[in-house]
Amino acid sequence: MLTLILTVVAGLGLLLAGGEVMVRGAVAFGRWLQLSPLVVGIIIIGFATSLPELVVSVQAVRIGAPEIATGNILGSNIANILLVLGLTALVKPMHPQPRALRRDAAPLLLSAFIFLMLGAAGVIGRLEGALLFGALLLLMSHEFRRARRETALAREIEEELEEEMQVHPLLEKPGLAALATVIGLGLLIYGGDLFVTGASGIAEHFGVSHGLIGLTLVALGTSSPELASSLVAARHGHSDVAYGNVVGSNLFNVLGVGGAAALAGGLVVPEHMLWLDGAVMMAATIVLLAVFANRSGLNRPLAALFTGGYLAYIAMRASVA
Repeated sequence: MLTLILTVVAGLGLLLAGGEVMVRGAVAFGRWLQLSPLVVGIIIIGFATSLPELVVSVQAVRIGAPEIATGNILGSNIANILLVLGLTALVKPMHPQPRALRRDAAPLLLSAFIFLMLGAAGVIGRLEGALLFGALLLLMSHEFRRARRETALAREIEEELEEEMQVHPLLEKPGLAALATVIGLGLLIYGGDLFVTGASGIAEHFGVSHGLIGLTLVALGTSSPELASSLVAARHGHSDVAYGNVVGSNLFNVLGVGGAAALAGGLVVPEHMLWLDGAVMMAATIVLLAVFANRSGLNRPLAALFTGGYLAYIAMRASVA
């Protein structure tokens, strides 16, 4: 059992390190190619914190444990809303987001609804996976065009990413930047393999389903970048950054991770996960939109309810496993 735990910990560490190295290398290489900060910024926003979910879910499908991937997608989205936003707003309350909601509400609700409808068949196949991934690319393309039209939005994105755009002196050489990107990708893939293998072994050791492990251990592990970045932002008085982190990550999980996992070999969606965990994800998404449409935003009492709701969900889910 200790070996399995160490495998999970090592895998998670490699996932996080690989994601960081890959993003830094890609940013440096993008600057060498003279891509605009906006292009690099959209890529970072869209992919950086969700790389662990993507790699883990694809690896889970490849080793024949697709329920881990499904649990990871649903569980990560639930954790992002209830746990990440809840803990962040406990540190510093979050303002309402009426302008952002006009942009985000329809894609969030529609993507979650389509994912669940596709999952009602029991398996999301490669064709449906291609459609999901294509929808993500269209969404990112639309966001890029909109940001180019709105100068203020483009400036805001670039300011938010000022720290990420700093390139280490070693990465100023294109060859080293490309090498860092490749090494980061390798760490991600190897770490994802270790993480999924360890998580699958823990599920078998305790006699619980792969789906439950995906919803809990795997989802919490792969959501740790969102949690860490949001808490750091809140500590520096920028808790509202968490809203963008969670919205971007949840869209990417459903469309990008779901699409990639389905393309890797079909994404199995057990009926009980669809109607229980899928319903919780949809309800949490609706609550998220309602809270940030309200004039008070996400205050500390509501944040405590979010966090408590997540703990209650995990307890309930463990009891019906």
